[in-house]
Amino acid sequence: MPSMLTVPNGVVPQHEDKSTFSHASFDYFSIDQLTPKGARKNADVGEPHDATRPLVTVGPASAGSWWCAAGGWPSPALRATTEIFYVFSGRGCVTDLDDTPHYFGPGDTVILPKGWSGRWDIQQDVHKVWVVNDHPNIEETTNPIRAVITPYQDLAPKHLLEPQGEGNTLSQTVYKVGPTEVGCLMREPGSYPVSTSKTQAFYILEGVFFLTNEDGTAQRCVAGDTLVIPKGWIGQWDILEATRSLS
Repeated sequence: MPSMLTVPNGVVPQHEDKSTFSHASFDYFSIDQLTPKGARKNADVGEPHDATRPLVTVGPASAGSWWCAAGGWPSPALRATTEIFYVFSGRGCVTDLDDTPHYFGPGDTVILPKGWSGRWDIQQDVHKVWVVNDHPNIEETTNPIRAVITPYQDLAPKHLLEPQGEGNTLSQTVYKVGPTEVGCLMREPGSYPVSTSKTQAFYILEGVFFLTNEDGTAQRCVAGDTLVIPKGWIGQWDILEATRSLS
């Protein structure tokens, strides 16, 4: 099986091997495995403090997990990257510069585009898994740039569509701006050869499958797992139970 990439001293490892992928189980990101960062110095509500554990950086994409205690703080600097995160637990709100609030809770997907700024308020301690896309340009054209929330129920199977020419597969795109595309993919049991043309990250919502490298090494994947697959990877998905993933 591909080995778990370790994170010495909290540094995100660079992963440049196109022949394999990075995998983290839900336990890898459990709160007791995260590294405390301390109190947020710019907090103006409560006493929020946070902790994190990175997984990997592959080309422009990085992935990891973050936890933060309740509290609030301004976030005035323009985001340098686009962040997508899935909420494990907790409740909060990100507010755009014009005071438009976007509330999120367990199971929701949040997108903070490059160039976004505003405010964070956490009502209940938040634990999330995140993926960051480090792309060169601000692609959003709205003023101000807005956060995007996709509720968990919007990714239910009944909302997914069958792409043309792809049997046993359902999908839905919830965000596609510039080089960043976010959606939900559902596949029925079967074997699916794959060759990736771009770096992809997945959070598994349900199902059981094996992900197999071209050399035959494989990893069993289940709900709660996080995957980062590099551009140029060649391998196969062998799905044992219908699988639905955020990607």
